[in-house]
Amino acid sequence: MSGWRIARIGGIDVRVDPSFLIILLLITSQLWTAFGDRTLYPTLGPSQIVALAALSALLFFLSILGHELAHAGVARLLGIRVLGIVLYMLGGATYMSTERRRPAEEFLTTVVGPLTSAAIGGLFLAAHAQLGLPDTFRKILGYLGWLNLYLAVFNVLPSYPLDGGRLLSAVVWQITGDETRATIVAGRTGQILSGAMIAFTVYGVAVYHSLDTIWLGSLGLSPIFLGLIGIMLFSGATQALRDVQRRRTLESATAAQVMSPPPPAIPADLPLGEALLRYLDGHEGEAFPVTREGAVIGFVSLTTARGVPSDRPVSEATVPPSAIAVAGSTETMTSIVDRLGRHDVAAVLVMDAGKLVGIIEPADVNRFLAKAGR
Repeated sequence: MSGWRIARIGGIDVRVDPSFLIILLLITSQLWTAFGDRTLYPTLGPSQIVALAALSALLFFLSILGHELAHAGVARLLGIRVLGIVLYMLGGATYMSTERRRPAEEFLTTVVGPLTSAAIGGLFLAAHAQLGLPDTFRKILGYLGWLNLYLAVFNVLPSYPLDGGRLLSAVVWQITGDETRATIVAGRTGQILSGAMIAFTVYGVAVYHSLDTIWLGSLGLSPIFLGLIGIMLFSGATQALRDVQRRRTLESATAAQVMSPPPPAIPADLPLGEALLRYLDGHEGEAFPVTREGAVIGFVSLTTARGVPSDRPVSEATVPPSAIAVAGSTETMTSIVDRLGRHDVAAVLVMDAGKLVGIIEPADVNRFLAKAGR
């Protein structure tokens, strides 16, 4: 998961992708222009306009976060592990484990998102209807109310990476019993829909030679922005189809086919300074197993060794046991990749008859897929 980590809520990392700043900037810009209209708000000074626009952006951020937390909350109620949340330009994404997931669970964890956005929009509009509030706050509440309702509708469009793509996939999965086919149907539908959005933008600009903003109530949408959304949706749908091919490749592969030879094991009581000289120096990004009495107790790397005095034992620079995942040499790669997706797992040890025979890191998976042309 990419982006800046800004919070950890209930044990779930919340990250913000740089693209999310674009939508915040657009919202701030629109409300800055609205509140800067001296005929409507003659008493507002620059500092007040900035504060109101920033408040709007903050409330929108919290709205999107609420949408994603709804996904995460239902997932946890259903016993599905939540890997993290990322907010980006089209809203956000809640990453969950794919282990033992069923179509009904996929549908429930997905549909709660648009329903939450609709509920938030309704609450904002209900507050907007309270005539006793200052006009500036009513403007913000009305704007965010309609924005959340539009987002709820937009999110159910049948295209990845929107919730609608996952809802369509869940329905097709339930009907056919084939998750792969369901993803392909949703991916192709998303490509057609996003392609139509791009074509509409190109047609409008080419025929009418106009970039006039399309107004939906109090919300303005530039045709260029609509085309940009179409491009992002097409990319998301294409990525979903690519992921299907990757999953098919991984389903037919075992750990033994992907793993790298295990790096040298480092005794837990070896001084860290000696370990740096003998093993770690020059191996940035690599992790080495740490053993005590023949058993692997964790990993050490240049990253984990930072800040630990060189005269201390290697065990004090070792990542905790929660970062260790173990697989058998004949285990399929799909479950192993899922484990590598967890934020606290850096590598998977491959064991055979109680012996460490290999190690699988994300780089090994990427290398295998590259060889397979995926």
